Amino acid sequence: MNLRILKKLSKRAAPLLPLLGDDRKQFRSAKHDNYHGCYITARKHFERGRSVHADLIIQGEIKNPAADGRGWIYMHPPSHPRKGTIMVGAVSGYYEPEWDEECAWSALCQLVHWHFIDIDDEGEPRPTRRLFYPSEVFAAARDMITEIK
Repeated sequence: MNLRILKKLSKRAAPLLPLLGDDRKQFRSAKHDNYHGCYITARKHFERGRSVHADLIIQGEIKNPAADGRGWIYMHPPSHPRKGTIMVGAVSGYYEPEWDEECAWSALCQLVHWHFIDIDDEGEPRPTRRLFYPSEVFAAARDMITEIK
């Protein structure tokens, strides 16, 4: 998945969330201001730069020696969504409330995933429905909405 696809999926997922009981605030992300909470695997969209350290800091980070011999060239998955991606967020916590946000697509995936999971006798989660592709997630969400009504 890349950031463009994430933005489109979030736009499709946003109207379904209130129908499924997600009452968090929906808003559009600003450039370099929000965190989407997804792992983007398309290397074309990785953030790139130069570092003097060889240590890997971020999940999925790739470092190679620079061609000029000074430092390292790093690539890591983007942590910010594209400007305008639909996000959902709310304040959570009691003693120290914090703002928690994610993209609408991640929120829908979590709701649908945990609705179609059964826990077996050993405590292992067993999916009751196939949810590999976005079309399957949206179909399952529509089925959940018809169950609610």
